[in-house]
Amino acid sequence: MDDEAMRGRGEEEVAEGRERKDAGATTKKVPFFGMFRYASRADFALMGVGTVAAMVNGVSEPLMTVVFAAVIESFGGSDNSAVLHRVSKVVMYYIYLGIGTAIASFLQVSCWTVAGERQSARIRSLYLEAVLKQDVSFFDVEMTTGEAISRMSADTVLVQDALGEKVGKYAQLLTTFVGGFVIGFIRGWMLALVMLACIPPSILSFATVSRLRAQISARRQASYDDAGNVVEQSIGAIRTVVSFNGEKKAIALYNALIKKSYKATVLEGLVTGLGIGCIFCVVFCNYSLAFWYGAKLIISKGYTGGQGYRYP
Repeated sequence: MDDEAMRGRGEEEVAEGRERKDAGATTKKVPFFGMFRYASRADFALMGVGTVAAMVNGVSEPLMTVVFAAVIESFGGSDNSAVLHRVSKVVMYYIYLGIGTAIASFLQVSCWTVAGERQSARIRSLYLEAVLKQDVSFFDVEMTTGEAISRMSADTVLVQDALGEKVGKYAQLLTTFVGGFVIGFIRGWMLALVMLACIPPSILSFATVSRLRAQISARRQASYDDAGNVVEQSIGAIRTVVSFNGEKKAIALYNALIKKSYKATVLEGLVTGLGIGCIFCVVFCNYSLAFWYGAKLIISKGYTGGQGYRYP
C-alpha cells in the first residue's frame, strides 16, 4: 500500500509539473519549408540533387507497369514464332529501368541522408548554445536538465529523420502518385477515372493510422522524458534522496512511468498492426475493382490486356 501511495503521489507531481509546463507553452507549428532554415548552400545543392533523384525513382514504378503491359501484349499480340523475340526486346526495358532506378535510389538516399545529418548536427550545436544561455530559473520552471539532455539526443534524431529520409520519400511517393494517374489517363482514361473513387478510402485509412500512431508516440515519448527526469534528479541529488529515505519513492515513480511507456508501446504496436491490415484491405479492394472493371472494358470497349493492367 505504501508503494502504491508513493507511486500515486509521484505521478501526481509529474502530472502537475507537466500541466504547468504546458500551460506556459504555446504550440507553434513550423511550416514545411521552415524546416530547412538551418541549411547551407551545400545542403540545398544536396537536397536539389536528392529531389530530382527521388522524382526519377518515383516515376519508375508507373513506368514499370507500362513495361509489364508491353510484356502482356507481346504474349497475346503475335504468333508463337515471334513471341520470344518480342518478349526479349521488351524485357531489355526492365534492365534499363532497373539500372536507372538503382542510380536514382542511391542519389536520393545518400544526398538526403547527408543533408539531414549536416542540418541536425547544426541544430544540436545551436540548441546546446541556446540552453546554456538560459538563466538558472529556466531549469526549475520550464525544463529540467534531464529533459534538456533527453530532447537533445532523441528529438534531434527525429528531426534528422524528417529532414533526411522522410522528405525524399515524400517527393518520391508524390511523383509516383501523380505519374501513375498521368500514365493511366494517357493509356486508358475510363479505367483511370473509375480508380479515382479509390482515393478517398485510401487517404482516410492512411490518415487515421498516422494520426493514431502520432498521438500514441507522443504519449510514450512524454513518459520516457519524465522517467529520465526522475533518474537524473535522483542520481544528481542522491545524498538528499538517501537522507530523506526517498529511494523507494523514486524507484516506484520510475517504475510507474516506465510502465506507462510500456503500455503506450504495446498500444502503438496494436494500432500499427490493425492499421496496416486495414490499409492492405483497402489496397486489395482497389485491385479487385481495377481488374473487374478492366475486364468489362476489354469486353465492351475493346481494351487490350496491357491497357487493363495500366491503372494508377
